[in-house]
Amino acid sequence: MTIVEIINVTKSFKDTEVIHNTSFYLKKGRIYGFVGPNGAGKTTMIKMILGILKPNSGKITIFNQPVEHNSDNILSRIGVVMGPSFYGHLDAYENLKLIANMKGLSFDIEKLNEYLSMLGLKDVKKKKVKNFSMGMKQRLSIAASLLGDPEILIWDEPINGLDPQGVIEIRRLVHFLHETKGITFFISSHILSELDKVITDVVIINYGKVEFFGSCNYLLQEYNSKNLEEAYLSCLAGWR
Repeated sequence: MTIVEIINVTKSFKDTEVIHNTSFYLKKGRIYGFVGPNGAGKTTMIKMILGILKPNSGKITIFNQPVEHNSDNILSRIGVVMGPSFYGHLDAYENLKLIANMKGLSFDIEKLNEYLSMLGLKDVKKKKVKNFSMGMKQRLSIAASLLGDPEILIWDEPINGLDPQGVIEIRRLVHFLHETKGITFFISSHILSELDKVITDVVIINYGKVEFFGSCNYLLQEYNSKNLEEAYLSCLAGWR
């Protein structure tokens, strides 16, 4: 079942076109990697999917609803990571409670403790966030995205600032949520070598254009490659 559709979307800022006539879709229960070089248009596309930015032309629907007309209903079913932003004088628990209250989301303490444990934050949940490292704040952002049992998780560069152990914990969390809840993931990154351990499908964007959209297996076949990173580089270079 298709739950997100991006149809012929173009976005410009003044005279600079950032996204050019782009189309792809997301199916329920798949794990998508959204990859491309820095400046390729990944964050701009995510902001349009979330209704933060409006496209100059084209259409975006989520759960068969136009984003611009139903943003509150749609966003309540989506968990988002777009860089950590918290109140430093509050602890991790207090920040998560505040976010849940602001969004009108349920706050299941038992479930949240399970996520915090998986993210390596259970022992510091009463620590002031101003004393968190960048990696800890990023983990807390991921925990916040899980509030309210979202159906889709949209994560923009979720492993930024994480040490190798943190990266492994996020990988395990993705597998756990996918296998136990069937959550759909849309994970943006420029590091395909890490994403290839979790994703089922890939969207490659470069200079605001989608260069490839399909399953990981199809990408490997299309570029006659043994690993996704090699196929990704061949795609960006226009090699076949």
